[in-house]
Amino acid sequence: MIRVSNLRKEHLPDSGECRIACDIESPYSQSRLLWFSVPEQYGDWLTDDVYDAFMVAMLFPAMFHNDSVTIDGCVSEHLYDRITNYIQKCEIAHHDYLHEVDVTVKGFSVTQKKQHLVGCGFTAGIDAFSTVYDRFVLEKKESHKISALFFFNVGTHGGGTEKARRKFHTRYDYLKPLTQELGLPFVPMDSNLFDFYRFEWEFDAGIFCRNTAILVFQKVLSRYYIAYDYSYWEITHMTETDYGAVTDICNDQIFGTESLELVVDGAQYRRSEKIERLLDFPPFYKYLNVCVSARPTPDNCSVCHKCLRTELALDILNRLDDFRDVFDIEKFKSKRFKYKCQTVVSRKTDIYSNDNCALAQRMGYPMPPYIIAWLYCSPRLMRSWGRRLLDRFSKS
Repeated sequence: MIRVSNLRKEHLPDSGECRIACDIESPYSQSRLLWFSVPEQYGDWLTDDVYDAFMVAMLFPAMFHNDSVTIDGCVSEHLYDRITNYIQKCEIAHHDYLHEVDVTVKGFSVTQKKQHLVGCGFTAGIDAFSTVYDRFVLEKKESHKISALFFFNVGTHGGGTEKARRKFHTRYDYLKPLTQELGLPFVPMDSNLFDFYRFEWEFDAGIFCRNTAILVFQKVLSRYYIAYDYSYWEITHMTETDYGAVTDICNDQIFGTESLELVVDGAQYRRSEKIERLLDFPPFYKYLNVCVSARPTPDNCSVCHKCLRTELALDILNRLDDFRDVFDIEKFKSKRFKYKCQTVVSRKTDIYSNDNCALAQRMGYPMPPYIIAWLYCSPRLMRSWGRRLLDRFSKS
């Protein structure tokens, strides 16, 4: 059994931070304390009267180990109903190694609101930029307009290592000037969530990590936008490897509570449409950050798969030179033909390749014929197919 108890707020004068914490009894971790911290100025934003964030945080480890969760306190009845009736079943449908588990709570309660903010996570990727552009710059309805941006350390910077924590702070410092230009508070939240998670859970448990972080702030949030990557069109045309995205869009919006609405935003556009629209937003040229390389610096490496596919889209739109502040254009050009070939070959199996190929056709941008692309990529493909065959025979 995993037991969660003693929810409290703690002030840390030595570090200038405030955190909420719970004691955790778990046979699957050496740590006995789970915490989420923010700079002291945002201490009042932390939700310390219901256990919602901690219940969600411990749900994935419990489902993985097929163990129960006991909460020695109150949670949102709305969220509890979603967890027991819907969320677990949806995740199991995609991850067949998970188990449906019992979650026991002491009672139900609704957090006492201190503010009614509209939030969004911001990483300066295309999806986040698109949501900020639509729901802050263009939004006319004040009750729907973003009023605070958030930056979480819950696994997306490389698990729970100190290296990941340094990267979290470096990325935050890199993006803070933009949020100051926009005139929005930009709240960094650190955590030790990965003391209870395996390193490789960053992706499979991503929806639990993300919604745990959001629920930490439900005391001040009435609405929160989750910037989504796949479009509705892509969801209807995706391959089997992409099915996890359907699970996310089904579950993300139902992790809310009686007082917090979660809205998945961005699925109304394909990736290339987002880029085209953002060309009218000046900060996009200065702060776009899509890189997934392991380098410690926050700038774009220009050669990882996310950098390359973004640069290709900008090249197709004849706007690549406008992004010299964020990409090393010469690095991209040295790999452009190879990447164009890879894009053509994978256009039927990768939604982003499909999108860039469709964009190239619409813009009259030259892409190599399929046979040329296949021949160029065939050594790599043969190696990949060979590895798959070896894996299949080794398992038989």
